[in-house]
Amino acid sequence: MTQKDDQVRFVTGANKGAGAAGATARNPENTHSAATGAGSAKVLVVYYSLTGNTKSIAEIIREKTGGDVFEIETVKNYPAGYSECIEEAKRELQTRELPALKKSPPDMSSYDLILVGSPVWWYTVSTPVMHFLKQTGFAGKDVSSFCTHEGGVGKFFPHFHEQAKNAVVLEGLDLYKPRQAEESLVLKALDLWLGKLRGEKNSRGAGLR
Repeated sequence: MTQKDDQVRFVTGANKGAGAAGATARNPENTHSAATGAGSAKVLVVYYSLTGNTKSIAEIIREKTGGDVFEIETVKNYPAGYSECIEEAKRELQTRELPALKKSPPDMSSYDLILVGSPVWWYTVSTPVMHFLKQTGFAGKDVSSFCTHEGGVGKFFPHFHEQAKNAVVLEGLDLYKPRQAEESLVLKALDLWLGKLRGEKNSRGAGLR
């Protein structure tokens, strides 16, 4: 969270679950319109957003997949000042004192695909999402992550992979300052990512049809 957490404005690309580089929105001609509607697959979109930017991406994903949405909310309020906020996030990461959450994780037994969104804090998963992952056993479900950032994902994807217990972790997406990009590029990047997830699931006979 050395950058302004999830104050994001441009999409750079996707990352494999453990952090390998993937497709990028810088080549929109390679993007196919893949992800409007999830067919028979049931999708859950889980997200935490401090300033509303990750929330805006989660809502677009919900519209594209027809999925349900679960917002991760903290009991405490983070400081309004930027410097104070990033110092609190740093303290939580150093001490592993993860913030209490208002709600327990939902029942995920009926979902085929779970998409988890988080801002990047100090080049890793935000502490509210860390706490959510700590409370959640995915029981072999297909899970993917999307993150928002202003300066780099760091170890977000490998850390997410490590903390998503008993999950089949699929390709993730990082979004770098998408609000400074043309909306069409952001939408195409999301379509490309969701289309890849559909392809991964279809290749295993589980697919987003």
